[in-house]
Amino acid sequence: MSFRHIILVAIFATFAAGLAVAAMRLDQLWLAVAGLSAAFAGGGMALHLKSNTINREIGVLRSYLEATRQQAAVLAKHTRELRETFIQSTEAMRARAGTEGSANLGDFAQLSSLVRDVADAVSDLDRRSEAVERAVMDLQRGGVGAVAQPVQAPRQPAPRPAMAQRADEASAISAQMRGLREIPAAPEMNSGTEAPRQVRQLVAAAIAADRFDLYLQRIVTLPQRKIRAYDVTLRPDGGDTGLSNTDIRNAVEQLGHQLAFDRRLMVQTVRLARMFEKRDRDVSLLVDLSQRYLMSAPALDELRALVADAPNAPRSIILSLPHRFFRKAVALEHDALRALAQMGFRFLVREVEAFDLDAARLSQMGVRWIRVSADSIFDAVSQDAPIMGVSPSDLAAVFARKQIQLIADDVLDEPSIAELIDLNVGFAHGTAFAPPQAVRPDAMEQADAPKAAEPTPAAPVERRGLRELARRA
Repeated sequence: MSFRHIILVAIFATFAAGLAVAAMRLDQLWLAVAGLSAAFAGGGMALHLKSNTINREIGVLRSYLEATRQQAAVLAKHTRELRETFIQSTEAMRARAGTEGSANLGDFAQLSSLVRDVADAVSDLDRRSEAVERAVMDLQRGGVGAVAQPVQAPRQPAPRPAMAQRADEASAISAQMRGLREIPAAPEMNSGTEAPRQVRQLVAAAIAADRFDLYLQRIVTLPQRKIRAYDVTLRPDGGDTGLSNTDIRNAVEQLGHQLAFDRRLMVQTVRLARMFEKRDRDVSLLVDLSQRYLMSAPALDELRALVADAPNAPRSIILSLPHRFFRKAVALEHDALRALAQMGFRFLVREVEAFDLDAARLSQMGVRWIRVSADSIFDAVSQDAPIMGVSPSDLAAVFARKQIQLIADDVLDEPSIAELIDLNVGFAHGTAFAPPQAVRPDAMEQADAPKAAEPTPAAPVERRGLRELARRA
């Protein structure tokens, strides 16, 4: 409680005591009752007005945040278009010879560097938007503890996707970079996404030596405990299997190797899908991807190349994306999801931040699985409050009606399994069933071997094979 609030309480107490003394001396009890009633009514009215003011300011903050998101999405789209134009123009100029062509290539190299800077700035803007959104959520949970200060929406010049003149493009991009750098930094918040130091050191050593192993951890049905899917992860060679996959991924991101890590993981997952197909195993493969990889320019082309070599693989692969990706998806995200769905991929929601999920909207976006930690489910049950308008025991049924399966994550012991069965949760994952297990290299080599019944093509097909992609990853 602030000093100002203490003073107000003291004044109110003095006023109430004065009324009581006056009522006793004048033998007029109604005077004290009327005065206290008026004081309470005035206080309630003041709190109501203050609450309305805070709600209006929160609404303004949300509108600014949404505008920032839209601007970041448009900027990312134009950046991708500009990059594609650079690539096409560069290839055309390489076909020419002479000094003029070399000079133009140098100009394009400089512009390409500027485009990469814009992409990094867009990523930083997205992280700041998430930090501001978390601040808004904390403010709403805190009630009327403090008055939100209105913020100024960052003004960013709209980039020009067409490349009329290279000099104008360079100046326009430089202006965008100056505008992005002038965006004030968000308040420092502990998001809990930083990996422990030991994990970062282990991951850094594995990256330097290129020593990552492929691991599978089973996802089972309850109560039968039949293997329904596998969680596919890359782990440092010789590392502790008890390390959290989230910590490993956060360490990779902090070290700047997220795109290469996700690319390698997808190549290995497609090889696994081919191996299970040859063995007639009807299981799904859950693979965690980052939003940064999925929205990168070469991601869809790489996935199409993988699907071309293994057309049945997407039927068994579930792409796991964070909850915030679906919650704030705009046109670019929807386009990427539609392109992946056309290839045959389905989606999973991980890192669920709150139970205010729109099951119908997620189902329309192609989501078929949702992973929630078992502790979060138990905490919601202990609070004895409805979840998404239903009892916690009916939560799995609500998702099932929208063709979405609920997975209880990080299940550690038998009592937790029994409690999940009581809550009608149909799928579970954790060390209570089995730790992560490494995949044998010889099994992966068999996945790349061609079938004996397949005829040898007369002419080589001009596309990258799985073995080549595996070596490149």
